Amino acid sequence: MCRSCGHIDPADSRGRCPACSMFFDLAIVPRVEAEQIARQWRRRVLRRRLVRLTLVVAVVGGATIWALGAYFDLGPRPPSATTNISARIGPHIWAQIGRTPENSGFTPEAAPFPHHVAWTYRTSKPLLASPAVVDSYVYLTTGDGRTIALDRHTGQTVWEFHTGWLSSSTPAVAGDAVIFAIRPGRVVSLDRHTGALRWDTHLKSPIIASPVVVNGTVYLGAADKNLYALDAATGRQRWAFATQDWIVSAVAYAGDRVIVASQDSHLHVVGAETGRQRLVYETGIGRHIGAAPAVHGDLVYFCSVGGRVWAIDWRATTYPLERASLFWQTHLYLWGMLSKSPVQKGSVWTRRIGGDVRHTPAIAHDTVYVTTSRGKVVALDAAAGTERWRSDVSVNITAAPTVAGSAVLIGTESGVVFGLDAHTGEKLWEFKTEGKITGSPIVAGDTMYVVSHDGTLYAVTRSE
Repeated sequence: MCRSCGHIDPADSRGRCPACSMFFDLAIVPRVEAEQIARQWRRRVLRRRLVRLTLVVAVVGGATIWALGAYFDLGPRPPSATTNISARIGPHIWAQIGRTPENSGFTPEAAPFPHHVAWTYRTSKPLLASPAVVDSYVYLTTGDGRTIALDRHTGQTVWEFHTGWLSSSTPAVAGDAVIFAIRPGRVVSLDRHTGALRWDTHLKSPIIASPVVVNGTVYLGAADKNLYALDAATGRQRWAFATQDWIVSAVAYAGDRVIVASQDSHLHVVGAETGRQRLVYETGIGRHIGAAPAVHGDLVYFCSVGGRVWAIDWRATTYPLERASLFWQTHLYLWGMLSKSPVQKGSVWTRRIGGDVRHTPAIAHDTVYVTTSRGKVVALDAAAGTERWRSDVSVNITAAPTVAGSAVLIGTESGVVFGLDAHTGEKLWEFKTEGKITGSPIVAGDTMYVVSHDGTLYAVTRSE
């Protein structure tokens, strides 16, 4: 018999095994012993086949489950938010950075022609971030380690909360809470009427971005490369999504997705309830995204260093293996083996405007308003990306633009706020402070609020 495959030959058989062609493992044994060995061999073969079949089924089944989960966003869900509070949107309100969940930076209320400073609030350190304005209060984080509530009509202090740390966070006001972040990595919620502490969550990593509150969840990125979703009522973490670099700007929210830019030249679209990636878009080496995205309709707009503006469809989905396929298609195109350059999923248009674009665009009147650091303001058609007008304020721009009614508000390094006509780019007016402006000017009701590195919050109205 052959001890390799268990084949039984006549006793006088010589040479190779007719079953497996082996010749060095033939042996003469009694038939009973040979049949026993053959049965053991067949059982071993059957076990091996079963193991292989089980492995194949497990691999194929696992891959199928993974693919279905990725295609249809299936899988375990993190804990739900315990409330449905959101930062309010309405007349006379600017409740969080960008005002709307889409981070549009737009209010339909007209900006006042700045004839009169109704009041000022002075601090000892530069003010870095815009305030939030809700009902009778203005909420502000300061450079000297405080978060304060001011009477919006008089500028008098209503309450203040000492953190002892610098903040570059615009507060988000949702329900009865005001939520903000401080640089060492704490996210804090206070009672917006009294300033009493509600919760304090330590993310253990520096935070530069401002929070956005939608449907009971606080969305905020940190320097540990994670986008966090915190329960707005308790501060407990619902989920965290890992990117490959720091997140230094606010998110935009649209539909059921959260859109965030990381410093590794990637824009991520993440399921708001699941924390799982739905789309990833790469701008390329040396084109890191310097500021937050903004959404209008089905498109999300963002800018990259090097003077380029992008519009992509945030509803698109990156499916398994598509990124790898795009990588190889791109290389084949560069090697001359493909005639057409591959197009990333979600691409709609991109436009180079020149200069260096480091601030979040503002979206209004079906127009994308973009600024360059060297003083250019460019208005692009939101649907096609074509240029509508271009203006030059002749001074470095240091804050993201906002739009109030038909005026584009521009904060500059010289401390001047310019009001430009949103339809023509013509300069309408200017307002002077004594320090650089890095927090975007905002408008709520009949008042424009301007923070400056001179440590002052200005409340500006049309007349006395």
